[in-house]
Amino acid sequence: MKARLKKLSTPANQSFSLELTAHYHSYNELHYHPEIELIYIMEGHGVLLVGDKIEPVAAGDLLMLGGNLPHLFRFDTHTFEYPLQKQGRIKLPLQLLTLHFNPEIFGAQFISLPENEYLRNVIRQAGNVLAFQGSLRIRLIVLLNQLLNAAASERISLLMQLLAPIAGERGYRSLNPQIQQQTFNAGDETRLTKIYLYTLNNFHRVITLKEIAAVIYMVPNAFCRYFKSRVHKSYFDFLLEVRVNHACKLLKETDYSIVIISYESGFSNLSNFNRHFKSITGKKPLAVRKEFQRYL
Repeated sequence: MKARLKKLSTPANQSFSLELTAHYHSYNELHYHPEIELIYIMEGHGVLLVGDKIEPVAAGDLLMLGGNLPHLFRFDTHTFEYPLQKQGRIKLPLQLLTLHFNPEIFGAQFISLPENEYLRNVIRQAGNVLAFQGSLRIRLIVLLNQLLNAAASERISLLMQLLAPIAGERGYRSLNPQIQQQTFNAGDETRLTKIYLYTLNNFHRVITLKEIAAVIYMVPNAFCRYFKSRVHKSYFDFLLEVRVNHACKLLKETDYSIVIISYESGFSNLSNFNRHFKSITGKKPLAVRKEFQRYL
């Protein structure tokens, strides 16, 4: 998948960037960049779309994305206006600590040194998407905060300290997104972004094939072929995953009944909701809720 190239700005007196911001650097856009990205979500929640994967993200998550890997973060800045609860639209905070570095800053000769095998391992692993867990996640967050306030003379040393445990430990979950490298024309670059955002904004209601195809000015049959060739699944399989991911979020963050959650997530009846939820997660909704409650 080829997306829009995002040129990231790095201060003239720095070789890599680390920023604490209340916004993501690419707003609701499918994009890629040569820099490896390490992102710590301090506040907020949303979804990450990368390759054929949809990953819910929330405060506390720490992820690493490889260079030139097409991805889209869609962070929720408002609550949904649920028809049954009439909650309104409330502004939600977002705070991100994001590190970008291009492996080329180390230089080919330095990278090839025997002592730097761990750096080569990190660069290889960064071709994937890693979600850090447990003690490794805590250690990396501590180092990120140290790096944020470090003097110029300490920055490269701290960056290398940050990368070393990623290569040496297995405290992460790998998403293994399936990416198909292709060449698109200029108009193609925004199509998947339009499809993703339209789906994320409308999944709670019925979306017809004719409707979603019209978003990118295609007829339904051509749209089906196009979407499957890029995302490696049918559009309606993708839509079901979006709905089930939202249901998991509601199971975790609310005490709504299963009936209300199924309705809010776009399912027309409880039977369909239970069937699709179990086929995607391997578990029943109540079992997932109990798992979330266990960690509260």
